[in-house]
Amino acid sequence: MKSFNLLITALFMITNLYAAKEKKVNSKIDHVTVFTSGAQIERSGTFKLSAGLSEIIFEGVSPYINTKSLQARGFGKFIILDVQFRVKQPEPIPPNAEPLPPQIVRDIALLSDSISQIGFDIEDLTNKREFITLEKKVLLGNKYMQGNVDTITELEFAMDYLRKQLADINTTLMKIKREEFSLNKKRTRMQNRLSKLQSYNSRINPVKKPEGPKYQVVVSVQSKEAVSGKMEISYMVSNAGWSPAYDIRSEGVNQPIQLVYKANVYQNSGENWENAKLTLSTIMPSQNYTKPYLSILYANYFTPYNYGYAKQDKRLFNQPASKMNDATADYEEVLSPALSAASFTQANHTMTNIEYDIDLPYTIPSDGQAHMVGIQDKKLETDYFHYLVPKLDRQAFLIAKITDWGSLYLLPGAANIYFEGTFVGETNLNTNSMADTLELALGKDRGVIAERKKEHEKIEKNKLGKDAMKTIAYSIKIKNNKVSDINLIVEDQVPVSQNEEIKIKPFEFGSAKYASSTGMLTWNIKMKANAKKELTFSYDIVYDKNKQLSSIY
Repeated sequence: MKSFNLLITALFMITNLYAAKEKKVNSKIDHVTVFTSGAQIERSGTFKLSAGLSEIIFEGVSPYINTKSLQARGFGKFIILDVQFRVKQPEPIPPNAEPLPPQIVRDIALLSDSISQIGFDIEDLTNKREFITLEKKVLLGNKYMQGNVDTITELEFAMDYLRKQLADINTTLMKIKREEFSLNKKRTRMQNRLSKLQSYNSRINPVKKPEGPKYQVVVSVQSKEAVSGKMEISYMVSNAGWSPAYDIRSEGVNQPIQLVYKANVYQNSGENWENAKLTLSTIMPSQNYTKPYLSILYANYFTPYNYGYAKQDKRLFNQPASKMNDATADYEEVLSPALSAASFTQANHTMTNIEYDIDLPYTIPSDGQAHMVGIQDKKLETDYFHYLVPKLDRQAFLIAKITDWGSLYLLPGAANIYFEGTFVGETNLNTNSMADTLELALGKDRGVIAERKKEHEKIEKNKLGKDAMKTIAYSIKIKNNKVSDINLIVEDQVPVSQNEEIKIKPFEFGSAKYASSTGMLTWNIKMKANAKKELTFSYDIVYDKNKQLSSIY
């Protein structure tokens, strides 16, 4: 038995000797890479360790950590053994077992006795009320009340008796009800007082509300000697992301476009990003990046398929694994240089995505709200022209044409448009287009107006044949009321036949370019200030005279 006790003692000493020592570090978020969906957090903290096994604990991390993304990197003479995400539940709060003061105990006893006595009194009154109520019921059931009398004298005597008895009964019932009401009210006050006395300890020493669970990243390390070091951890979180937004400003047709590229950054990850450096990335971490393969496409005759249940192959998909890093380098604190507000964003282009490094620190609370972050502010060489479709609108639209916009690496998003200091409206930038130029509508320009008018419509029918021909002519009168010359594109249209019996024959299009497949007419015009111009076009429609044309022309 003595040997067994010595063995247990030795095992206990060995367990304590090799047990990992916990070391909580005060960490801060240094850098956040925000993706369009999700974010990567980089934290760091310094510490001092004694020799042996230790657990470095980072508290206050997000509960939405992707555990597969956890990585740790250390600086110091120690080795990283493991990194884990851990949820630590709070310790249960013991009930308040402190005894009540003697005076409170006496008051509780007296009140309890008084409440019990009042309960007996109320029960006695209830019994009396029920007895008198029964007496009233019996009295009302008397034969005299039911009219079973022989003479008027007997009836008058019975009515006087019953009237007196009922009056006495009702008076007694009302008195009992008042006493019951008074006793119930008194008992309620005593019960409230008793509740306050019984909760005396909880009011004087209120019970603390239980804390929520603590979310931790635990890094297990081993060192041969006491060391000072620094630990950096990184992990992916959900409930975060960013979306692009733009301000497009023009001070006039002779000025370049100013493009303000912004980001709406949001996060509800459970941890605030305080004074953290941000990087906005266009990559999508949740996207499948497995290289696609085309299988062989066989040509064969159709074979009827026998429906039924067949065994299916199970496929395993490749998943990335995080690599643990051994930290053996000496720790050395490095002070970063002062920030420069003049150049606060740098765009880094990789093979698969674009990253915008925001040098100015930002604070993004975990509130799920959008917070504006500036990315770029550039002036772009711009060509302006007016676009006019008189068939749809009398006023021309001012269009800004931006070339070589692909080098900006913009994402699709909403844009606010301002022209000459006035908010014009909103548009959506379709940056997925393959076009070399980006056209932006800056709104209507009332200084350029047009009037479209049908000048002529004539129908000629062939008396010998079955054909008829309709000739239609239009005029477009344009006025440039501006004090400057403009480049103007005017568009109109002629019908396109969908029936081989109907033929469209151009008659007179002037200087317009005609696209027969779409029926579009396009004029490119340079107009002087305060100038007027008239455009005309006409066409023939040949069709079966025995059939009626639609009225869309």
